[in-house]
Formats: sequence, C-alpha cells, structure tokens
Amino acid sequence: MKDYISFYKELLGFEPYDFQVKVAELLLQGKNVILSVPTGAGKTWASVMPFLYAWSQQMTDFPLQMIYSLPLRTLTNSIYTDIHSLLEKDRARKIFNSVNLASVQTGEYSEDPYFEKAMVFSTIDQTLSSFLSFPLSLSKRQANINAGAVIGSYLVFDEFHLLDSRLSMTTTLGMIRMLKNLCRVCIMTATLTDEYIQFLMQQLNDFELVSLENYPRDKFKIKSLRPAIGKEVKKSVFISEDTIGADKILSKHQNKSIVICNRVETAQKIFLELQAQKSEQTKIICIHSRFFDSDRKHREQQIKEYFGKHSNKENVILVATQVIEAGMDISCDVMHTEISPVNSFLQRAGRCARFENEYGKIFVYDVISSEEKGKITFEGIELQNQNEIRKLNNRYLPYDEDLCKKSFLCLQKCSYLNEEVAGNLVNEVLTKDESGKVANIAANGFNRPLIEESWRVCDKKYYKNTIRDIQSIEIVLIDVEGLRNLQIVPWKYETISVYRWSFIGWAKKWMQNKKDDDDWILAKAEQGNDSSFDSDWNECYYLRALGFEDLKNHYDVVFIDNRYLDYNDAGLMVLNNENGFVSPVKEGLTKERIQIIFKKDTFYEHSKALLNCFEKEFKPYLKFAFQELDILWKKQVDWEKLIRVMMYLHDYGKLNINWQKPMVDFQSKKTGVVCREVLAHTDYDETTDAELAVACKIRSKPPHAGIGAQQIYDILVTEWGEADKGLARVTAYAVLKHHSVESESSVDFITSEYCIREVERLFEDCPLQGEFVRKKRREILNEIIPENVKEWFTYLFLVRLLRICDQRATESMKKYI
Repeated sequence: MKDYISFYKELLGFEPYDFQVKVAELLLQGKNVILSVPTGAGKTWASVMPFLYAWSQQMTDFPLQMIYSLPLRTLTNSIYTDIHSLLEKDRARKIFNSVNLASVQTGEYSEDPYFEKAMVFSTIDQTLSSFLSFPLSLSKRQANINAGAVIGSYLVFDEFHLLDSRLSMTTTLGMIRMLKNLCRVCIMTATLTDEYIQFLMQQLNDFELVSLENYPRDKFKIKSLRPAIGKEVKKSVFISEDTIGADKILSKHQNKSIVICNRVETAQKIFLELQAQKSEQTKIICIHSRFFDSDRKHREQQIKEYFGKHSNKENVILVATQVIEAGMDISCDVMHTEISPVNSFLQRAGRCARFENEYGKIFVYDVISSEEKGKITFEGIELQNQNEIRKLNNRYLPYDEDLCKKSFLCLQKCSYLNEEVAGNLVNEVLTKDESGKVANIAANGFNRPLIEESWRVCDKKYYKNTIRDIQSIEIVLIDVEGLRNLQIVPWKYETISVYRWSFIGWAKKWMQNKKDDDDWILAKAEQGNDSSFDSDWNECYYLRALGFEDLKNHYDVVFIDNRYLDYNDAGLMVLNNENGFVSPVKEGLTKERIQIIFKKDTFYEHSKALLNCFEKEFKPYLKFAFQELDILWKKQVDWEKLIRVMMYLHDYGKLNINWQKPMVDFQSKKTGVVCREVLAHTDYDETTDAELAVACKIRSKPPHAGIGAQQIYDILVTEWGEADKGLARVTAYAVLKHHSVESESSVDFITSEYCIREVERLFEDCPLQGEFVRKKRREILNEIIPENVKEWFTYLFLVRLLRICDQRATESMKKYI
C-alpha cells in the first residue's frame, strides 16, 4: 500500500491513519467494509480516497463511479463542498487532469439528475428512489433511467445509524444483499451497537469490520479524540431537569455556542428570544428545515465560517435542529441540547470540542418542564382532557419517548464523554431496541418483495413503504392570482418541507377563515394533455386549485397563496405575509420551460451516434461492471456486441411507414426540398414549427419502441440460441421501455425494402443471423418481462445506457457522428 499512502499524502497533504489504510486495502482487494469509528476520526477520507486512487490509476477491478449517500441534505451538501474544494486545488487538478468529477444530487440541488458524474453525493432518498425506479427528481416516464447507476458502482452509506430501521435502512440492506458482487460497499457509522454490527456482518456478503479497537496507535494519533492540554477530559456533560431557554444559553455562553432543538418550533422560539436578549457583540444564526434552499446554503457557509476548523474568534450562537447533528465538520465551546436518543445525542456531541486542543461543555435538557411533569404526575388521573396529556407526552417527537427517557437517565451517570463512555452508552440504551429492529428487518425479508414490485410498477407511492414514511409536505409560496391556470414548471421553485399534519392543521384554519374570493388558497400542478412529443422532451404542467379534502391524500408539491405564511430570519412562520414574499426560483431554472429544438438526423446516423456515444462516454469505465455481470450470468457474455445490437435496433419501430410518412412530409415542407431519407428526427423548433407539425400530424405518429423490442428479441434468440433467452429478454425489455416505463405493447407495423437496406447497412460491421421484420400485427409483449433478479439488474443496466446515449446523441449528434 506504499503507492496508496504516497497518493493520499500528495492529495491531502498529510499521511493516513492506519485504519484508513486498512479500509483502502480491503476495498481494493475486493472486500466490502463496515467502518465503525467515532465522529471526527476521518471516516469521510477513509471511504473517498480509495475511489480517487482507483480513478487516478483507471483500475479495471474497482468501480469507477462512486455514489455517496447520506440521510440528510445538510450533511450531503457539507461533504460535497469539502470534496469539491479538494478537487479544485492545483494538486488535485494535476492528478485528475482538471476533470470535473463530483456532483451533488439532493432535493434542493439537482446538479446530476441522472447520476452521471464519477462522484455523486446524494441523499439516501435520492439514491434509493433511483434504485427502486421512482427517482424523486424525475418524472414517471423517466423512472427507469437511474436504477442501473448502482450496478458496477462503489456505494458509500455514511451515518448509517440515522436511517429509518423499518424503511430506508431495511431497503438499503436489501439492495446490498441483492447486488452481491455487482458493486463495492462501505457502510459507516459511529453509534451502532455491537450486536447490530454483528447482525450486519452475518447478513451481508464479503464484509470486513474496521474499528479503532484494532488500531491503538490511531487512538493516540487522532488528536481530535484526545483531551485539550491541561484538561483531564475533552467534553464535560451537565444534566438539567428543566427545559432549554434563552437565559440559560446566554448565562453560559463562551465565544461559540451551539443550541440543538428537536423541533423547528422550539428552535424558532429560542432564536427569537436570543435575538431580543443578546448583546450587540453576539451574532445569532438559525438553521433548520424550514428555510429555502438558497438561504440554507448561505447559512451553511456562515456556519462553516464561524464554527469550522479554521474559524476566527467571533462571538456566535448557532440555533439549530438535528440538521447539523452529523456530517458537518464544525465545533463549539459550549453546547446546549434537548435530550434525544443516545445515538442522536452522541452525534450532536460530536460538534462540541471536535478539533485538536479543544475543551467543551455539553448541557443536556429535558423537553418537558418540571411544572409540566408535576401536572402529569399529580393531576393526570383527574384530567378530563386526554388530548392535553397526549400533547405533553408528545413533546419528545420526532423521537421515541422511551429511548429519550432511557438516554436521559443513563446520561445522568456521566460527567464526561470519551470513546469508551460513548460505546457503553450505546450498548446500554440501544441493544434491546436494536434487537427488535434486527428481528423486524429479517422478518420483512429486507424489503425484497417491495423492491421487485417497485421495479415493475415504477410508482412513487412505494416511497412511504420503502424509504421514508411521508410525514411532510413540500410547499411553495406563490402569488396565486398571477399564476392561476397558467402553464408552469413545478420543480423550478425552491420548496420548504413542513410536517404533514401541522400543515393540514394550518390549512384547515385558513379554509375556515377564508374570504369568499379566496378559492385558491392551495393549488397543485397537473400534467397537461400537450405533454407528449416523441420522447422525454416536453412535459407541460398547469396550476389547478387544490381543495382541503384532496390535500389529505396529496403527496406532491403544494402551492400556497403567499398571504398566509411569512418568511424571515427565523424561517417559515404561520404569520400573515405583508411583504409579498414568494418562493425563489432555483439557480439555473429562471426560464419557464425548455424550448424544444431538434436537428435532423437519419436512422443510420442516429443509430451510429448512440454507439459512438457509448464507446466514448461509457465503455472506458465499465470494465468492472462487465466482469461482475459475467459472474452474475455465470458465463462470458459479449456485452459490447449485445449493446451494439441494442443501439442499432432501438428505433427499429421508426421504420414503420406510418411513422416515416409524417416525418418526411414535415421535413420536406419545412425545408422546401423533397426529403428522400429514412429519418430518426426532423429539423424542429417549437417556437416556429408548431402549426406545421400539427398539419403534418407529427403528434399522431404511432409509438415505435414495441416493434424494436420484438425485433431485438427475435434476432438475439436466433443469434445466440434458446439458452440465452434471458439476455434476449432483458435487452428487448430495455428497448420497450427506452422512452417510457409505461410502454407495454407494439403497434401494427409495415416497412419498405428501402428502410430495411438502411438497417442492413448498419450491420455490415456486425453481421447477424435472423431476418428483419417487414410486417407485424399489434401485440402485448408480456414474454419479454424479466423473470428474476439477475434479469432485472441487467435490464436496468442496459436501459440506463440506452436512454442516456439516446438523449446525448439527440442533443449533440455532430459530437458523436
């Protein structure tokens, strides 16, 4: 590993710890890793650097794409920013030839909706929804385009313990178990019990555990884990039986304080109180989930500036929720936190005295005051209003009440925190709870039935059963009157996530108190009938009124009359908006919609362009994937030939006379020259050609994917024999679904010898057995549906290649011809 250590030092400027070298050694040898080390010990570099090393060497036995998944958007943005900053430095640009390797894909930053960059930093919701074929960032028509990204990739799951054990954690484990050798995996955590880690080791394939227990030298070398000079401990813990308050925070404030509340409303209340009571010299920053994305990004940058490793000595108090409790490389002198389950609490504590030679104090508060506790204890039996008791007890939300109380009780025995104390706390508080979770995960079959069903149905309704129980609504503030019934781009606006039932409660009051002319307090975006145009290019949405009863079962973005909510330094608040504030437009999406422009290309040119795109953009990075797919199929498959056949025949249905006639007619009238070519696309600009397209019945062309799927199936079965029907099936299914996951059949088809000669010209460099279809009747294509997980994975891999190459070749034909 000498070369790796030299590479690490050259890129980062310092040598790796022993455990980090071990992680790289295992991954590069073909193993998967569970990395369990304390916060601040260097997990991120341990997982990312092996990939960067493999990329720099263009290794063929390690994936050349990495998908790094985290449970929270703030964490994802923070780590992406750190990696991006590294890659922008001169030494990195020299190593990687200035290639732009990294992207971020979250609900707020959709830089890479198709997961195309070498390094994709994503929320777990984006990763899993893509794998399950209902990507949150794409329409249903494009639902299958991302699932294949995980095949042949290096998958990193950071802060794994924060995933929902019943949903996202179970689905992630199910995905890893199903993928087996098709990827490399690194799971990272600081706060899982010993029993849970053993469960992971038993259930997952080729995994090795790496922890500091086997690397005592690292415990001494990692200075962030050692006490400050002159101190016996690094972090002291103080327990308060009462609730958090601005007066307590200000009385203990020393230079830099972080306050972490469990709920947004509490954070907003504390922030406003601090604003009113603070001295002029003290800055107050607030961050939680109810800020617009651009505002959150600005606040995250401020937080790094004031609380990062190289921050100045400014006098600052940060008020936050759990959005900062993991992944952000920040530190404070004093922390105030409401009680949460011990794994969450330890993540929060990781933001106190995080860096070398720092000492910190952590004050832990209950969420129910002494007065309220007394009310429950002494008056509970006599209280008639059961809702009031329920409201008091629910103060522990969004966390489990019993785990919070048990964590609070155990913390009362601690006066300080270190690695040993933290480990004991985790095992004492969580072992019983995690034993139950382990049993449920196994009993649910790692969500495998739901995963396979999701591939077939491709519907976002599976989100709440596989990833996250949808208890929030994404909202947009708009001037309803200005947009009523107009065409809009619903995803162009920045949104704010609000707890679902809180929002429904607000909406109920608005509806009850609304004026007669306020019939559009709430609105939704609906897809119009003018959305379809030959492929993925044009989807048109319109704003429609959303009634209160419909809201209860509405899971897409909600547009709100901007008079009913306000937005200020404390975030979104239920106040009348007197300044006319509306949701900002996402960066780069200021246009109402993308104008559709096609350039003419022939069937021959387009097919060749797809293959050239594959060979230029994808083939150099797929050696690992091809090797592992061979293992999956238990034979050596000629993947390049299979992909060539798929690219050449994916648009075979465009040879249909009923498809070619309106296209040739349109091109001839558009140019004034009789067109005698076999077309794949015409010259088309919707700003000038819409009427001509209607006159030539362009929109009435028959679907073309089905007949191409039939043709490929017949050709490959003839070419490779009955034994390879599985490969023929998945390739044909990829063609059937290459414009929409809802394609299920072929249409009546008849073509000419002139068109057939174009196909034969394509295959001059790749002769095939079998004949090309001249005529065929409409048919439902049930026989090409994948029959097992092996076939599903291969289909998802192939359809991703086909769709992305098809898009790129259509957008930039000259680049690939």
